[in-house]
Amino acid sequence: MEKGLNSIWMKAAVAGGLWASFEIIVGSLLHNLHIPFSGTLLATFSILLMISFLQIWNETGLIWRAGLICGLMKSLSPSAVILGPMTGIMMEALFMDLLIYLVGRNMIGYILAGIAALLSTILHKLASLFILYGNDLVNIYVNLFRFLQKQLGLEEANPKDLIIGIIALYILIGAAAAIAGYYLGRKALRNQTEVSTIARPTDPY
Repeated sequence: MEKGLNSIWMKAAVAGGLWASFEIIVGSLLHNLHIPFSGTLLATFSILLMISFLQIWNETGLIWRAGLICGLMKSLSPSAVILGPMTGIMMEALFMDLLIYLVGRNMIGYILAGIAALLSTILHKLASLFILYGNDLVNIYVNLFRFLQKQLGLEEANPKDLIIGIIALYILIGAAAAIAGYYLGRKALRNQTEVSTIARPTDPY
């Protein structure tokens, strides 16, 4: 039992450490350069990475553990904004793990997990606005719309159409990231198996 527990946490440390490295290095660069939708780009990478690792290591609860480790390591980031990204990372990991647990380890489960993780970035933004404005939902809606307008540079867009379009785009990107992660992980697993077969000594008798 203890060996199994240590094993999954060690694997989560590898996955979470790689995730955190990308978040800290690339994330800080994107935020400092004020790249539009930098959080979405980081979330897309996290989906691809976690789904890939799940093909190599068939461990239940790997993603939320990796997310926890990544979030804790994010606290070491030189960025001035720490708490928001930490909670966002944990939300992505929990959404992915929950959907895969409920639907199963299959392509549909991975796609739904990817979609949920990417949409969680919108939920995280809404939660941030709710903390700022409380029950004033009108201000939340207006500020979310202004945020999307600013990111896309669309000053004349209709609010409803813009938000629906963004959600549809997030669904497509989340699904694509999950599919790419699945095939990348399967390819890595095949390569690992081939290397192990070649390295295994043959019986001369």
